[in-house]
Amino acid sequence: MCEYNRVVFICKENLNQSPMAEWIFRSIIMDTDKKIESRGLVVLFPEPLNSKVSGVLRTHAVPCLEQSSRQLEEADFVEGTLFITMNSVEKIKIAEDYGVTENVFTLKEFVEEEGEVIDPYGGDEEGYENLYIQLKDLLYKVKTVLNWK
Repeated sequence: MCEYNRVVFICKENLNQSPMAEWIFRSIIMDTDKKIESRGLVVLFPEPLNSKVSGVLRTHAVPCLEQSSRQLEEADFVEGTLFITMNSVEKIKIAEDYGVTENVFTLKEFVEEEGEVIDPYGGDEEGYENLYIQLKDLLYKVKTVLNWK
């Protein structure tokens, strides 16, 4: 496996799953030399983080800064970067739109599990809480696979 020094979490619009994954992962990684970011595949204009995402993160004392959604770009594809999507459709879109398949995994695939990460978009706070629980569990496994501090 490649030696990664950067992880980019990716979801469709960079408003729900990938920013939540970014901030949870930032909170569990102690190595400040590692770069952790999130991007979207379809960001028509910058939008603020979903308030339900920031609410759940605050409830769990996960620090997060106000940020706007960001589009995945060609410039993001640099050596030493691991790209983690929330589902297989997003992984396929990266291959189709950017011609990149190396170092791109779904979150569950990377930790050798089956299935997709839930998408609570349009749901209530309970759906976002369930996303938090699922992501936290999976991201501790990512930390172990990467052997990061």
